[in-house]
Amino acid sequence: MENNNNQKEMLDIVERSLDDFRKSMEYREQLSIRIGRRTTQIIRFGMLGLSILGLALFYLIFILTKDFSNITTHMTAMSGYMNRMDKNFTTVAGTINRVQETLLVLNESITVMPALNSSVGNMDHNLGVLSTDLHAMVEQIQYMNGNVASMAGSLQFLNNQFTDMNRIVGNMAANMNQMAKPMKIFPF
Repeated sequence: MENNNNQKEMLDIVERSLDDFRKSMEYREQLSIRIGRRTTQIIRFGMLGLSILGLALFYLIFILTKDFSNITTHMTAMSGYMNRMDKNFTTVAGTINRVQETLLVLNESITVMPALNSSVGNMDHNLGVLSTDLHAMVEQIQYMNGNVASMAGSLQFLNNQFTDMNRIVGNMAANMNQMAKPMKIFPF
């Protein structure tokens, strides 16, 4: 009889152990499901945040590209105005040279009047300085024209880089959609 009791006790112990093991496995399974749900929520919110951030970035890049396009257009127009100004300053410098020559002839004609002669000499000197300054200004404007043209090229290059960046961001969005496809099969 004692052997029978020992077997019953053993069976009870084994039954309790198996019941405890089953409960532990159920708890582990529930814990895995909770971890899976939380991980899914984290991934979904992360993808939503990245999508919103991507849209905002795309919008900012679009605005910046549009503004740089406007700036490039205005800089090109300004370069044309500078070229016209350069031609006008060259014409003025040539005219001042003729005025200077005329004043020299006039100066020689009225040497009888020393005061007038002195004033004309000063005017001649001032016109010479003005002519020199205008020639220097023409050179600086030509230098500015070159800088403006270089800047227009740089802005066009920058515009091209933003266009490339837009394309890359679009590819990134496609990659994000591709990465999100496995999440769409889950019902929650």
